[in-house]
Amino acid sequence: MNSVVKMRLIYALIIFFVLSVTVQMGLFLTNQIRDFKWHEIPISNVLFDLLIVYTFVRIMWRIAKQWYSSRKWLKIFRSHTHNKLTRQFNYKYRRWKTELIVVEDNAFIALTMGMLRPKIVISTGVLKLFTDMEVKAILLHEWYHCRKRDNIKMFISALFVDAFGYLPIIQPSVRFFKTMKELLADRFVIKQMGTELYLGNVLLKLVQLGKIKRREAAIHFTETAIDYRIMQILEPEKAVRVPIALFRPLLLSCSFLLLIMIGGCS
Repeated sequence: MNSVVKMRLIYALIIFFVLSVTVQMGLFLTNQIRDFKWHEIPISNVLFDLLIVYTFVRIMWRIAKQWYSSRKWLKIFRSHTHNKLTRQFNYKYRRWKTELIVVEDNAFIALTMGMLRPKIVISTGVLKLFTDMEVKAILLHEWYHCRKRDNIKMFISALFVDAFGYLPIIQPSVRFFKTMKELLADRFVIKQMGTELYLGNVLLKLVQLGKIKRREAAIHFTETAIDYRIMQILEPEKAVRVPIALFRPLLLSCSFLLLIMIGGCS
């Protein structure tokens, strides 16, 4: 099966389970309110109520955490903006129609920020560490994420893991999705540049440098699926096979869904 099709099917599977559980929770609450009796509350209903509260709290926590983190880091990056380099890079890549921010920091920072209007943030440390063509490879990787609105998808994925992590299907599926997104971004870079050389140099330098100084907000480029990304660089003509064991998690998730459907109807 084509890796892109497989990724989309797995993400659709995640959406199906999340929506199914959410609908069952809504039906359960509706029935509970309609037939509520203080002296006749079975323990199964109490447990299901606790699960609903847990899910709701985790959703609110993830939204609040994302909002706070985005505002905090954007404020930090804006306050450390290298205005001259920022103007130069925005002019150089003006055809991308994506805002670029160059921040004065020796740490490795290369990321996309924002959901509605994604922007690329890169540090002067990256500009010092890599050649111009290697920097372009990094920027192209991030631009792919901007074009595909991956920030929204990653936020939703993180929300699913936080709030619905008790579904066994969620975590392995989200890991697979994130890995494939990084591989697709790298493929885009190779296609745009016509060679895997520069991106390969970037990944090789990052591996050789080991625990390079990084900011909390910029971890994904250096740590996500690095082994598979290197495999793709070494054999760009071959599709990288990312293993995912879904049978057992799928079976357990179906059993859980069936259980709450029965509980919600009783």
